[in-house]
Amino acid sequence: MFKTTTFSAILFSLLIFFQVNLHGQILSIDPVFPTVEDTVTIVYDATQGNGALTGVSPVYAHAGVITNLSTTPTDWKYVQGNWGTADPKVLMQNLGNNRHQIKYHIRSYYGVPANETVEELAFVFRNSDGSKVGRDTDGSDIYYPVYSGGVLDIAILTPSGSVFANINDMIEVKAAASDSASLRLYENGVQLFQTSGKSLVYSYSPNSQGNKWIKFQADNGTTVKSDSFLVVVSAPSNIASLPAGVEPGINYINDSTAVLALYAPNKNFVYVLGDFNNWLPDAAYQMNLSPDSTTYWIQLNGLTPGQEYGYQYLVNGSLKIADPYSQKVLDPWNDPWITAQTYPGLKPYPQETDGIVSVLQTARPAYNWQTTTWERPDPADLVVYELLVRDFIAAHDYKTLIDTLPYLQNLGINAIELMPIMEFEGNSSWGYNPSFFFAADKYYGPEKDLKAFIDTCHSRGIMVILDMVLNHAFGQNPLVQLYWDAANNRPAADNPWFNPIAKHPFNVGYDFNHESPQTKYFVDRVLSYWVEDYHFDGFRMDLSKGFTQVDYGSDVGAWSNYDASRIALLKRMFDQLRSVDPSVYFILEHFANNSEEKELAGYGMMLWGNLNHNYNEATMGYLNDSNFEWISYKQRTWAEPHVVGYMESHDEERLMYKNITFGNANGSYNTKDLPTALSRMELAAAFFFTIPGPKMIWQFGELGYDISIDFNGRVGEKPIKWEYFQGPYRRRLYNVYSAIINLRRSHEVFHTDQYSLALSGAFKRINLNGGQMNVTIVGNFDVTFASGNPNFQHTGTWYNYLTGDSMNVANTTAAIGLQPGAYAIYTDVRLTKPDLTLAVDPGFESFPANVYPNPFSDNFEISFTLDKSSWVNIELYTLSGQKIPAMSSRSFYPSGEQFLTLDGENLTPGAYMLKISDENATTVKKIIRLP
Repeated sequence: MFKTTTFSAILFSLLIFFQVNLHGQILSIDPVFPTVEDTVTIVYDATQGNGALTGVSPVYAHAGVITNLSTTPTDWKYVQGNWGTADPKVLMQNLGNNRHQIKYHIRSYYGVPANETVEELAFVFRNSDGSKVGRDTDGSDIYYPVYSGGVLDIAILTPSGSVFANINDMIEVKAAASDSASLRLYENGVQLFQTSGKSLVYSYSPNSQGNKWIKFQADNGTTVKSDSFLVVVSAPSNIASLPAGVEPGINYINDSTAVLALYAPNKNFVYVLGDFNNWLPDAAYQMNLSPDSTTYWIQLNGLTPGQEYGYQYLVNGSLKIADPYSQKVLDPWNDPWITAQTYPGLKPYPQETDGIVSVLQTARPAYNWQTTTWERPDPADLVVYELLVRDFIAAHDYKTLIDTLPYLQNLGINAIELMPIMEFEGNSSWGYNPSFFFAADKYYGPEKDLKAFIDTCHSRGIMVILDMVLNHAFGQNPLVQLYWDAANNRPAADNPWFNPIAKHPFNVGYDFNHESPQTKYFVDRVLSYWVEDYHFDGFRMDLSKGFTQVDYGSDVGAWSNYDASRIALLKRMFDQLRSVDPSVYFILEHFANNSEEKELAGYGMMLWGNLNHNYNEATMGYLNDSNFEWISYKQRTWAEPHVVGYMESHDEERLMYKNITFGNANGSYNTKDLPTALSRMELAAAFFFTIPGPKMIWQFGELGYDISIDFNGRVGEKPIKWEYFQGPYRRRLYNVYSAIINLRRSHEVFHTDQYSLALSGAFKRINLNGGQMNVTIVGNFDVTFASGNPNFQHTGTWYNYLTGDSMNVANTTAAIGLQPGAYAIYTDVRLTKPDLTLAVDPGFESFPANVYPNPFSDNFEISFTLDKSSWVNIELYTLSGQKIPAMSSRSFYPSGEQFLTLDGENLTPGAYMLKISDENATTVKKIIRLP
């Protein structure tokens, strides 16, 4: 309760309406008005607050204080108790009936210096290992004020905040003062009771409907203080049919009128609180109830066009929730960390309430779409770039993301898959903890900027796919909160949308019941909204194997088996979505039995194909498990090329990290060496993009991102490495990716069903047969020399696409020998050779070295000067990035000028890249061997 010296307590109490009065509910403290020098007895009622410790014993108090030196209202000082241990210092005495007690002298217990002022006691409570935690009702920490002493203080002990009551209900009012005083109780300014002393007890009974402000006042002759609470006596809900066309959520009627509707069967009454009624449960804002007793609704008139209004639903007088269909919400815990640069002009959070707040706005400015027609590629032609906005650009906003589109377009991709961007819990997140499924998370910027990003993508021929999370939600979701079993800390058995206990082993959060009609309705609304309002081109459905009501418990194997009911649910969902947009993409993260995936693929859906392990074994040079043929839809016996194959995704370890950490080696050929590891990624790319079917790249894979997925924790923020693009070998990898992707997109042969794979062992090959061009890809994935049968489709001239070289094939099965890591993409039609020249960036010219003569005939000389003795690496590469071990070395040299002569007599005439580096600097020079 808020304390003040005048009747303005009624006005001030608006600011804290519905906050829990800890004096009389979660905590009971003796003395009621403790000072820092008092010994206090604290009793915690485990059934109150979030109720997480109901029935638990022993209970431990995790205790601290808020002082005048705390930097924020939640900045605990002098914390007592070692979390997760049975610490006797914070052990509470079990009083029975879920009540637990601890007693201590405040200043001594916390060790607060005499010159520091204690303002509040701070608590959470836990079981011995900390796996269960008792908090306030909204999940926040629990606080109790510490008083200065020597002045009059007051408190209302019961009821604990505002009360909803019926006429003639008896409400026990208990109040206290720190000093003897004249004590009075008022109803809407009319005195009800008077006594004197330090305590007041009164049985109050309202005798009419409406809002009753009950004020407690204490007057000790020199000081008058008062506090108040609200009693709401509701009328029965008015029964009225929903206006035509009204659906759950916000329904905009005109520029000054909106209808709000909340599906909430079996609830007693609902009020709307908001900026339009001072956040109070006014009788004029008690919602109507539909005749079938399922939906509460209200029409708001006289709204100012274009003005944003915050609002919440107050259900049964005790639960405040935001609208489940909110298209924008305000978050008191996370919005303060969103900068004005990311989200300009964000509406301030209303101080009169707490919890998540919905926003409505009539006459909302419409986004003016510039690209109104665009053609989606055939699903088989997709090359998808998966990215997390947070870890792709430091600004983490859509405006900056637009600036990356030329880079992505040049790479050749034709679709971007955004990891979840609907409002999720917290700010920095992968997004798989959704809370509001219709609201774009403000951490990435305003909705108009998201639409501008999609619009710009479409203008460049790039589709945008949204990673959609409909397996689960978390505790901030209003549909979870609306029907909640506090005793068991899970959705209630009558929750229309969620299972109390998840039906499958890998579930996180709270599991949607996809067989529920209410969930089906909700899912259809969510999917159609993002397609129609934002122009998304499709969805990647996270954890789609979880869309089942078959109870698999913890049996992962059974969960993956063919599930006819799950298939029916997905087909229904897909049919409904296709009725909204017939060409929308629907990609499943499924990983179920092949017979189930085959049926879903045949129905028109696409499914993720995870070949991370096999490709990574191949890039590291380990052959036993390097066969990645399962990326082929034909290998799966599917009729449609609907495997979205990938070497990396957000969920998989980065190939380059394992290359440089665990790679294989033989002599001087070492896949842990950065240039070699990058060249192995070229090799993999040649055997990835060329296999028919949709493909997906994880962000920065085209630059050889080599930081582990577990850096800073699996879902923690990762370094953003745009500087990779300036490195010559990483730039070359990007160029190779681009060349192969654009080759794939330009020639029909890469979409043929007439192809064969030989992908076991060291020497791997792919043969693609087309009407206008045939292609044969060969590569050596070993760390030693290997040869194999290329199985050319015919004799004659074949052309190496990436080098421009040609060869005459007299025997189609004659073995081809390849150095480790070498590869070639042969076509029987001469194509324009892509420019893959290693870019020599000025940033790599810092090592002072010279080469003479250049060009050279046989031998050439390298000279350089060292300030101190150092190891020096000398590496020679072909223009295709293949390292030449015989011309590479690592040696230790003393300080001073050095001269080295290298024998180039055995080099094939042509151009090469010479890299020279010590521990601090690198230079790359192009050298030419004359015929």
